[in-house]
Amino acid sequence: MHKFMTSDELARDDRFVRTDIPIDFLTADEVTLEDLESFFKMMRPKDKDAETSARIQDLGKRLRPEDDRAPVAMQSQMHGIFMGELQALEGAGRSCWDYVDDDALPWKFQFDMARQCWDESRHVEIYSALLDHVGGQIGQFNENVMLFEFACSDDPAERVVGVNRCLEGLALDVFNETIRFGKAAADETIWQSVDYVSADEVTHVRFGSVWSRVLTENDPERRRQVVQFQRKVNRAFSFGGLRGAYDSRTDEEFMPLAIELRKLAGFTDDDIKDVRDAAPKIQGLTA
Repeated sequence: MHKFMTSDELARDDRFVRTDIPIDFLTADEVTLEDLESFFKMMRPKDKDAETSARIQDLGKRLRPEDDRAPVAMQSQMHGIFMGELQALEGAGRSCWDYVDDDALPWKFQFDMARQCWDESRHVEIYSALLDHVGGQIGQFNENVMLFEFACSDDPAERVVGVNRCLEGLALDVFNETIRFGKAAADETIWQSVDYVSADEVTHVRFGSVWSRVLTENDPERRRQVVQFQRKVNRAFSFGGLRGAYDSRTDEEFMPLAIELRKLAGFTDDDIKDVRDAAPKIQGLTA
């Protein structure tokens, strides 16, 4: 098995249809509502009859059980998390193998990555079951491999930043909102299952906090590059700025940061500010 594989080499069966993600859009300093609308059309279900009728202006608002769009939106969310867990498993698995002959890395690094693979495989099964629970099915929505692509850096410090600090940090935010939705819907299957997975994600983010520091502690220039890479990935994970509404609209925010969980995982106040500041400006979005 060769090392440092690309996203094109990920194995998928014929249930999956892949959508290319415009990285230039996701890392832009400023975007428009039209850009956002085009982006989310790319992410639509393969079955057009299953598409949510939400307007683009509603995309920045919190999903509630009573919303007409809630059933399909929750199917989309569970499908997206399922794919994210699968790609996190693939990213951590590659880290176990890609660096196995690197004498500069302590064995504990591979051990932690192996622990993460064990967790992620369990998460894939959980979210497959949750997707069934909300009436969805694997392959219902298009797949993108953006998450795995940010796990393809050759530098292990950048790798754990992309996968553990950014991807898993995003997971904490998504799960926090999913738990909130499950409790509002009085759906114990959703919120208890997701709460269970969140405990693992805190550990995974902490892996990134620890190893990105350990691997760069004697190399200031490398640390600077790793921080820049982290900011680039956080910008992409703001999804065109939809996650950048950290103002008086708190109760209406789209997937706000899970501050408490991120701090448990080793994020400082400055780290959280960096995530908040990563989003581009959205032209035409009113409060």
